Amino acid sequence: MPNFRKFITIAAIVSLSLANLSASSAQNYGARQNTSPNRAYFPVNNCLNMGNGLEAPNEGEWGYRFERGDFALIRERGFDTVRIPIKWSAHIDAGAPYRIDPTFLRHVDDIVSWGMAARLNVIINVHHFDELYTNPNANERKLLAIWEQLAARYQDAPQSLIFEIINEPREALSGARANSVQARALSAIRRTNPTRTVILAGDNWGGIDGMENLRLPNDPYVIPTVHYYGPFEFTHQGAEWLPNAPPSGRNWPQQGDIAQLNNDIDRIVAWQNRMNAPVFIGEYGTDIAVPIALRERWARDVTLGLKRAGFATCYYNFAGGFPLYDKATRRWQTGILRALGLH
Repeated sequence: MPNFRKFITIAAIVSLSLANLSASSAQNYGARQNTSPNRAYFPVNNCLNMGNGLEAPNEGEWGYRFERGDFALIRERGFDTVRIPIKWSAHIDAGAPYRIDPTFLRHVDDIVSWGMAARLNVIINVHHFDELYTNPNANERKLLAIWEQLAARYQDAPQSLIFEIINEPREALSGARANSVQARALSAIRRTNPTRTVILAGDNWGGIDGMENLRLPNDPYVIPTVHYYGPFEFTHQGAEWLPNAPPSGRNWPQQGDIAQLNNDIDRIVAWQNRMNAPVFIGEYGTDIAVPIALRERWARDVTLGLKRAGFATCYYNFAGGFPLYDKATRRWQTGILRALGLH
């Protein structure tokens, strides 16, 4: 792929990295608040998630496959960035050095290049690493191996390729453990990408109630992220994929909803000021089961509040369970687009 390094010997990279990432140094690295002036390259304003494709165990199983033309469509509608969730753990060897499947890597190369050819910034992350959430002690080395390989492969990529270490830390990957794991992964990335922008998340599913548990390392090229799906009983009502989903019928806004939204945004602004780094709203959206008029109304109110506060936002999702675009009919949800301030 243009500007990307050739695939290199993974065993040598991983063994070198893991030998040098001591538990003590990672713990200290992750325990500090960021005091450096932020210099991260982050020209993101309007971002769109492209989920349900590579985040599935196998692309297409969740109803979406990437096509090159998708990126031009997204750019034409006014988006400047795409976030691509990827389930790398479904494509690595079971044993050390946890080599990523070369065929899958080349496919990701193509997808990244399609995004860049459409003049989009591209964010890639580690998504749905369920084993890491439940047992970080047994799976942290796999995460480090993944990021060693990706960092080496893409070290010559443009700065418009942005890394996000792990989506929505939760369960056993919480608190100090989430901080130390992300700090070690960041150290691994920095060996080959000293100034690439890297996104980090708090625990509790990366949401507003977990954001303050994130401890940023003293690194001027990191961006904290938070996801916003409030109120959950509205945004996820009737979701067929979700066990015990909230019942359908929740309206927006109900009494107190706008006040709560404003309070939540104020909390994120205050957190941003303490972090000394711009906060990225990495996901927000509503399930397809929510009536379209309500989806539009919620998107309008939430986007307006977030943009007034100056946040870069990434709506979820292009196609799939929270769709902004219908691949079958080739039609956009134009009401939601307008609510996002786009066309």
